[in-house]
Amino acid sequence: MRFLKRALTAVTLLLLVAFGTIYGLAQRELGRTYAVARKAPPRATDSLAVTRGEHLATSISKCADCHGADFGGQLVIDDAALGRVGAPNLTGGRGGVGSVRTDADFAAAIRHGVGPAGKPLLIMPAHDYTYLSEADLQALIAFLRSRPNVDREIPARRLGPVGLALIASKKLPLSAALIDHAVVQPDSVPQGPTAEYGRYLANVGGCTGCHNPSLSGGEIIGAPPGTPQAANLTPGGRSWTLELFRTTLRTGQRPGGGGELNDFMPIRFTKLMTDEEIEAVWRYVVSVPPKALGEQ
Repeated sequence: MRFLKRALTAVTLLLLVAFGTIYGLAQRELGRTYAVARKAPPRATDSLAVTRGEHLATSISKCADCHGADFGGQLVIDDAALGRVGAPNLTGGRGGVGSVRTDADFAAAIRHGVGPAGKPLLIMPAHDYTYLSEADLQALIAFLRSRPNVDREIPARRLGPVGLALIASKKLPLSAALIDHAVVQPDSVPQGPTAEYGRYLANVGGCTGCHNPSLSGGEIIGAPPGTPQAANLTPGGRSWTLELFRTTLRTGQRPGGGGELNDFMPIRFTKLMTDEEIEAVWRYVVSVPPKALGEQ
């Protein structure tokens, strides 16, 4: 009996030390301060800019996926092990950040993944949005500023043991840690059915975030445990015709009649892309070198 008590005490102490280490490492990552240029882009107010921003938010960059169709915010993760994490209410209503955040704050969150104090935001795909041109960043902020007020309080963040462990081990990397904050993006990117524009859309739209920068697929960095691997989009994984590519992005059906794509493929957003945008991304996809699954 005495041995059993000692063993239980030892195990308890080891668990406490392990949890303390994990908690400390996670808090170190979350507590880092990133020095970024806090510059408010010129406010775009014309209807064309707002329309462009709406298209970015509801189709290309998929902001509505986390922040909700009304951009009033919602819980993104609510799990005992992972924790509770919400996407904020972006409007000026009760519980929203729209009335207390400046355009410079919005730009820092979108492009650098940090809050007003320079601390990293959690589950904010700024490593994709950092590629936004100045014109598109202005358009996106203009659209968000045009949203009607939504009164919605989002519960405070609470991280569970698995969530803390993922952050501590950098299996759930924070966007701010992945970004080169010194890079200056172009004023604009020429639109058209070109591979160059397709690469831009693939970056700001998160294609390279899930399918990795080489588009070879594999494990999705930062995805919750159990997430399916992303498909290999390169010629090493599949040969795409424009029609096959367009049909897949519009319908969510696997090429060759293989059934529906899994729920992690955001078809409800990609189906809203224009024909020109889909062709541009297709031209980029077929231009990359063949890779094996997950090869960089």
